[in-house]
This record gives sequence, structure tokens and C-alpha cells, in this order.
Amino acid sequence: MTFSPTKKMSKSRTWTRTSNWIKLTAKKLADKTALQYDKDGNAIGLAHFASPITGEYKWRKVISVSKWKKIQKIKA
Repeated sequence: MTFSPTKKMSKSRTWTRTSNWIKLTAKKLADKTALQYDKDGNAIGLAHFASPITGEYKWRKVISVSKWKKIQKIKA
């Protein structure tokens, strides 16, 4: 009993399988990505990060943001 392939796979078949896998994983990643929107409806970042504009995460204020939009203090 052997664990190696019985025949060599061609380069074009290998590339086809690889490119299809890349396309599928990219589509899955795009479907999983949730964006965070500001009050005007503009996407400002990923949903699992605190908003750099308002300093909120899950509708709670977690960081204080100055008028120059720099993070001043992080709450634990």
C-alpha cells in the first residue's frame, strides 16, 4: 500500500485547482467581512475594531478620541 499519487498531475491541472481554491477562499473571506459604518453611511473600518471616528465598539464608548482623531486613552 502506497501513499503517493499513482500518476503525475499536469501543471495546467494543478494551476486550475489552485486558482479555483484561491477564488473560493477569497469569496468566503469577502462574505465574512463586516464593515463598520458612520452616521453618514460611509464605511470606516472592520466591524470588530473600535471606530476611529467615534471611539465606540458595540455601541459603547471604549476610547476617547480628540478633535484631531488621535487615541488618548484606552479602557480595558
